[in-house]
Amino acid sequence: MSLARTGLGVLSFAYERGIRVRNAYYDTWAMPVWLDIPVISVGNLTVGGTGKTPMTIWLCERMLACGRKPAVLSRGYKATQHAGADELLLISRRVPQAVAIAHPDRAQAGRLAIAEYHAGAAILDDGFQHRRLGRDLDLLLVDATRPFGYGWVLPRGLLREPISSLRRADAIIVTRCDQVSPEQLEAIEKEIRGWAANVPLVRAVHRFAGFADLAGQPADVPTGPAACFAGIARPEAFVRTLTDIGCRPVDTAFYPDHYDYSRDDVDALMTWARDLGVECLFTTEKDAVKLARLQTDWPVPVFSAVVHMELLDDGERVLDELIDRMLKEHEEPASDDQTPTAE
Repeated sequence: MSLARTGLGVLSFAYERGIRVRNAYYDTWAMPVWLDIPVISVGNLTVGGTGKTPMTIWLCERMLACGRKPAVLSRGYKATQHAGADELLLISRRVPQAVAIAHPDRAQAGRLAIAEYHAGAAILDDGFQHRRLGRDLDLLLVDATRPFGYGWVLPRGLLREPISSLRRADAIIVTRCDQVSPEQLEAIEKEIRGWAANVPLVRAVHRFAGFADLAGQPADVPTGPAACFAGIARPEAFVRTLTDIGCRPVDTAFYPDHYDYSRDDVDALMTWARDLGVECLFTTEKDAVKLARLQTDWPVPVFSAVVHMELLDDGERVLDELIDRMLKEHEEPASDDQTPTAE
């Protein structure tokens, strides 16, 4: 085991050196590609779920409230010919006014959003490490339950880049604050302040907002026994959400992150539900949008837990001020075309 850790440590050292060289290149030499509309990046430092999708939905709603049509730009992780990435499917359901585009070249996706869909703002999904596209606001999410990837970059730890990259953020949002003790939360924020003392720090929680059926419609759930399944990075956080609201699954089934369900998978889940004798199944919103496409006649109802991002204390004011400042910088100067011509 010690030898394995040593080997992973060597690989992590090499990986970190490569990331530092890349970041130095973008910090001092490379010229990013800029769009003609404001760009907000939502990202994290670690592998796995930190709440980027609920935060992106929150931002889409904010942009709409400001009179700007948002376009969510994703690299389309594990997208298929039938559907885009899980996150974009969910965003399209929750915020149908938003444009959701999955494309490996996000600068090109942004231009398409402007030209074809008249987008007034772009939200760069999982964009902290995607530095080719310039951004006006860089929001970095840190999951309080697993904040710093065990202190190592990949592959020994879960960090995608060194902790020092916290300094690059315009605001840091600590999510799932309610799932750690006050002492743990204070230690996390102290660590963040050690690296990014002047970056605004916001607390947030994933707030349960009810259940929906597979079509996305609000639903009341039975009170009898239930089981849950999911194909996400942090299934334990999903189970925690259910138990916090009094739903204690009698059994669980978990699949890899971004799992693309097949008919065989659905048949297995239906058999599982029948054998357990449960009255319903719970899953996540990301899983629900994929399962809805399969149009299955389930033996018991399947419900998704709807979760919203809620900013605590003065967090909403802090982000609103940053957004307002960003939008003002993008306001076009007054046109000179109103100058009267001589007759």
